[in-house]
Amino acid sequence: MTCVPGEGNVRENPVIKCLERLKELGFDDDDLDEMVGLLDELVGLFTGVEGSGNVAIGVRNGGLELVCSICSNIPIVSEKVLVSALKTLALLIHGMCFYLYRMMLFVLLDGWFMDLEFGV
Repeated sequence: MTCVPGEGNVRENPVIKCLERLKELGFDDDDLDEMVGLLDELVGLFTGVEGSGNVAIGVRNGGLELVCSICSNIPIVSEKVLVSALKTLALLIHGMCFYLYRMMLFVLLDGWFMDLEFGV
C-alpha cells in the first residue's frame, strides 16, 4: 500500500516523494541542508496522523534501508543530519517491529484456527 485508494498515484504520496528525493541527494553542504528538511518532514508525516499508514508506507518502500545508508555515510561534522536521521530511523524501526508483530500474530492465530478446523 502506497496511497489511499482513489487519491492520486504513488508518486504523489508525500512519504514516497521524500524517499525518492533523499535517494537523489549526495553529501555536500547544500544537499545536507535539504536532507535535514526531508528527514524532519518524514518524522512529521510519521507522527502527524495516527493510523495514516505513513510509517508502513515508508518501511515497505525502502525507507529503513535508505535511512540506515544515510546514517552510515553522513560526514562526522553533520550533527543535524545525524539527529534527524536517527529520529526517522527510530520511527521506521518501531513501525517495522509493529508490522512483524502483526504478521507473527496472524501466523500463530492462523495455525490455531487450522488446528480447530481440522481437529489436529
